[in-house]
Amino acid sequence: MLDPQVTTAILGAGFAVTSAGLLAQTRAKRALAARCTRLEKQHETDRAHLAALETEVRHFAEKTMPALVDVLARGHRGVPVPGLSQEELAGTVVDHAHQAVRRLLQEAVAVTREQIGRTARSSVRDMIDEAQTGLQRCQMRVIEEMERHPEGTAYHQSLMDFDHLVTQSLHTLQRMRILTGSWPGLQRADCTVREIVESARGRIGDYLRVSYTYEPRTGETWLEGRVVEPVTVALTELLSNAAAFSDGKVFVEVQAFQTGYCIVVDDGGLNMNPFQRESAARQLGQRDVLDVTTVQDTGQLGFAVIGRLAGEYGFSADVTSTSPYGGVRAVLRIPLELFGRGPTDEEIEADRQAATVRAGHMPLPMGAAATTGAADATPAQPKASGGLPQRRRRSPAAAAPARSSEPAPSDDPDAFSASIAQLGRTIHDTENTLEGDHFHD
Repeated sequence: MLDPQVTTAILGAGFAVTSAGLLAQTRAKRALAARCTRLEKQHETDRAHLAALETEVRHFAEKTMPALVDVLARGHRGVPVPGLSQEELAGTVVDHAHQAVRRLLQEAVAVTREQIGRTARSSVRDMIDEAQTGLQRCQMRVIEEMERHPEGTAYHQSLMDFDHLVTQSLHTLQRMRILTGSWPGLQRADCTVREIVESARGRIGDYLRVSYTYEPRTGETWLEGRVVEPVTVALTELLSNAAAFSDGKVFVEVQAFQTGYCIVVDDGGLNMNPFQRESAARQLGQRDVLDVTTVQDTGQLGFAVIGRLAGEYGFSADVTSTSPYGGVRAVLRIPLELFGRGPTDEEIEADRQAATVRAGHMPLPMGAAATTGAADATPAQPKASGGLPQRRRRSPAAAAPARSSEPAPSDDPDAFSASIAQLGRTIHDTENTLEGDHFHD
């Protein structure tokens, strides 16, 4: 029989061991329970994160990408492009990856558009060159035929009508050249503002509705030849727009201001609403070439033509004002640095002598050949390298006396034909100040 003290010691040791085991087991269970709780929380977090990722991927594919395609590829204005649908993913790898996809899509669309646009513009310019060459030759043939027949006849009038249609067609080709990144295709000599207004008026269909208030102080101011054709094309677009959106007269007036001149075009038609004004201002400020992949209405490219020319040659245009007649007031502002000096007295006299010689087939006086070397050649000149007939620069004509550009009413058909013929001569005198009809891409 064991000693009671030994028994007590054994029992105490066993109890201590058991208690330590139970305590260790309890701690292990608590640690396991805490770990299980953390794992469950992590599982819930991961499940929520996975759900957020799935939702974000679905949102990017179904919402963000279609909106990006609408804006970048289809050119729809005002379409909102949504960002992240799950704010907790901001700044994460998913967010950065989506931003990278958006940039790649934008770059791919831009590169594709540029390639398509470059190819299309090159093809259009090639076709325009050929068509413009043919129309220019046709116009010269018509002018030669008009010079062989007396004015005021029905045949002469029909030739003028045909020439007017050719002139309008040439202007249409010019505007397409400009929108495709080329120049107008013509280099003209210095011209007066009066000649520019008359030339622009002769390029629209309803030219008889355009009333030009002529003043010698402004009308006989000479514009530099480099910008004559661009300003004429821009003014033609403004006159065409004014005539198209009004039924009555279109009034043109040239005003001088401290830093240049303004050609003001007033019509009494429908005014523009704020949205149209904003669109017009945006197009007038556009300096890039035409993006053929985003053109929606080819009938409303006039402001884009003016914007291209204004940015290239240094003048400006504005259509945000209201005319006194309730329509639109369009203002073409030309700075002083674009104006020239005009002809000298010697050049005027040489031009008169050359005109007398051409009219009377008389020999030039001694020494006149040197001073008239810059006079116009006849239309039957050798063709230039670009395909169009080459004509040398002429000396500017003398200032015309003040006269009204509006034809006087008459019931006499012959008188009306004579007035139309006079207008045609004015237009062609202006058009024939070509310095060299070279094409340039």
